[in-house]
Amino acid sequence: MIASREQLEKTALHYGMLPFFANRIAGFSVEEMAAPGMLFGEECDDYGCWDWKGPVIREMKLAYGKFFRRKAGFVALDLLPDFINYRRAAYPIEPDSQEALILDIIRRHEALSSTELKRMIFGASTRKRQVGELADILDRTKPKRHSLEGPLQRLQMGGYVVIADFEYKYTAAGERYGFGVALYTTPEAIYGKSIVCADRTPLQSLAFLIKKMSENLPDVSLGEIHQILK
Repeated sequence: MIASREQLEKTALHYGMLPFFANRIAGFSVEEMAAPGMLFGEECDDYGCWDWKGPVIREMKLAYGKFFRRKAGFVALDLLPDFINYRRAAYPIEPDSQEALILDIIRRHEALSSTELKRMIFGASTRKRQVGELADILDRTKPKRHSLEGPLQRLQMGGYVVIADFEYKYTAAGERYGFGVALYTTPEAIYGKSIVCADRTPLQSLAFLIKKMSENLPDVSLGEIHQILK
């Protein structure tokens, strides 16, 4: 059972890929592996699995994002090149789409919080940066406010965007409050350009990932593993 940040990291690295929430593979999630009261830190003073995501990401051993059926989870860096190779082929980006616009903005700024990204698309950026030549694209493809989450999910599912960390608000007394705000970046920006290289075709990368997962999930069918990776 996961009862510490170290155990969370160790467990995710053991499986290589680990969804945060319950899914079609019973027991295969942080939610189900967390010790009682430790998912959101209800039973401890050191937060819980939900708050340990940021510190785990900062160790640079695991990537984090909405990778599994548009729900969050971890992918170990040694599997990330094949994960990206397969997913980018499975989730291509159409030119001039909302996904292409959002990805271009993230690439230009290297990292943006969800708050900054929304303000940059829907209004002024908190960093007071100019979109410049993207202005005409914004005018033509400006997403509706309710539609930003969908494109961001698709970008994460496609391996184009990951969550680099979470930013929190603090009181004058230094006490943290509220939920963390995701900081979005690209795998290339945080892990280096070599992270997108794989010496396999996308389908070969998928077969490699299924094989790796099946080694740690011997009682789960290959079909079920394939479904969670789609």
